[in-house]
Amino acid sequence: MPERNDASTSSQTPERDDPMHSFIIPAYNDSRFLEDCIRSLKQQTVPSAIIITTSTPSDFITALARKYNIEIKTNESKGGIAMDWNFAYRACKTKYLTLAHQDDVYLPEYTERCLYQAEKETNSDTLIVFTDYSELLTGKEKKTSLIVMVKKLLLFVFRIRNNYKNKFIKRSIVSFGNSISCPTVMFNTENTGSFEFSDKYRYNVDWEAWLRMARMEGRFIYINRKLMLHRIHSESETILQIKDNNRIIEEEMMFTLIWNKTNARLLMKLYRFGSKLNAKTLYKAL
Repeated sequence: MPERNDASTSSQTPERDDPMHSFIIPAYNDSRFLEDCIRSLKQQTVPSAIIITTSTPSDFITALARKYNIEIKTNESKGGIAMDWNFAYRACKTKYLTLAHQDDVYLPEYTERCLYQAEKETNSDTLIVFTDYSELLTGKEKKTSLIVMVKKLLLFVFRIRNNYKNKFIKRSIVSFGNSISCPTVMFNTENTGSFEFSDKYRYNVDWEAWLRMARMEGRFIYINRKLMLHRIHSESETILQIKDNNRIIEEEMMFTLIWNKTNARLLMKLYRFGSKLNAKTLYKAL
């Protein structure tokens, strides 16, 4: 289990002393959707510890933490997403952890269903549990989209069974794209241990993490049920990534890491086409 970071600062005591699972929210700046996220975590059928971590402390974040009796841990080190996530990961004191993205909404049964799968006797070696999701666009749930359909296609092996510990299979599901939606992931910190996200990437921090984790002993579990709503809005990370051409550079880096340069170029042609089509659809909807 990750060690507690003694350099952090706390503003409130946790709601519970003995939960199995924690939602850690790496809050950045003043998201107008943060309260919606917090409410969804409070409405889970199985209660969890909830902690906000931030490298951008503000009166806005503090006020919400006080309103909902949530602990805040302040990261004094300034850095990118990887550093924020690593700080959040180390802040966890429970066996299970979800890095809750501040704009997203978690459906009431998310924790209960993830814990049920992870706590099965046969799944004691679980590394991560992740779920299906929907996109939340202009305040309305979008039942399906190009990116969600592609991810489900890449996860086709989970139609046979819902968990795998074979390293080749785990690697294969993230070899053609980032098929695992980061906000849905619940970590078993006893098995992932002192894992750290790489600061080499800005946009593909999670994809590179799943690739490394696929080489670890333990299983991936997929719940083929929509248990989270991923919000997309004009200032969301998804839209910012689409606007930044550096994302394409990182995508090619990932494909080259997985495949040889020739195959990486071919895959990038397909990836660029899909990205443009997805971006066009999102911009039209916003």
